[in-house]
Amino acid sequence: MNINHNPLEFITAKVQETVADTQNLGNQIAAKVEESATVLTAWVQSAPSSMVSAGAIASQEAFKIAHNIRFENLPTNLQWKFARAGMRDGIRNVQEAAKVFESIPAQIRAQGPEAIRNFCQDKDWSHIQARVNGGGNEAANGIFEHFWVNRARGGKDMTVAELAVAKQVLADAAFKAAVAEVVGAAMKGAIASAVIELIFSILENSLLCVEGKITQSELVSEVATATAKAGIAGGAITAILLTLCMIFPPIAALLGAAAMPLAVAGVGFMGIRGWEIFCQGDRIFGITEQAQKFLGMTEQLTVDS
Repeated sequence: MNINHNPLEFITAKVQETVADTQNLGNQIAAKVEESATVLTAWVQSAPSSMVSAGAIASQEAFKIAHNIRFENLPTNLQWKFARAGMRDGIRNVQEAAKVFESIPAQIRAQGPEAIRNFCQDKDWSHIQARVNGGGNEAANGIFEHFWVNRARGGKDMTVAELAVAKQVLADAAFKAAVAEVVGAAMKGAIASAVIELIFSILENSLLCVEGKITQSELVSEVATATAKAGIAGGAITAILLTLCMIFPPIAALLGAAAMPLAVAGVGFMGIRGWEIFCQGDRIFGITEQAQKFLGMTEQLTVDS
């Protein structure tokens, strides 16, 4: 066994070995990322309608979220409710009322006035520091909790444990609301994507079948596969976008602003795809030529009469 007595050479060799290992690891990670990107790209390309449908559904839902989480968009009776929450006399100003409203998790507010009313049905705006102990009515000194807990406490301050329980109740309600919203939107995205892809896929594959490029059984298989892929991809994309909106509400405003451009892009995409199908059908059946002959015959009949 050879022993290297030169520390500098030993350190240099170790550094070179570490650099080589790091480069190999980097290359492996890059290869995995490239492979994943290729798979994702192929998946999206195989079901392009999923992008259109998912974008449209997600932007519509995001627009609703961005609208619902703003205090000024609430019905007047709900605005009044938050201005009066937990107060015996008087009302809060608009800024404080908005802060009370915003203490409700965004995931619940995102579902609109009806969800907010349902949330508040069994809740009181509880003072963290009781009024009798000098606690004020500002939004920072309160939290929504079950009314029976608040009323059983009476004029005492909330303990740290009680405050933690109240926060957990809000977190649980927020999670359930977010799941319900995301699942509902994902189902809409999946159905819309699947229906659009089903129509286009039937037309495209029927023409291939007429040309003899695929059999009837292959037609059914291709249509079923494309529809399933579009539905899964559309649902997944919608769910991802809505999840981001739920976690980061400002994203909802940005995505909601893109609703109209996405709708226009979707119509354009479907128009292009429809035109390609028409061109393929025209090549097979001579639709344009037959239409010209029909129009020419009509014109001749008009002249003769």
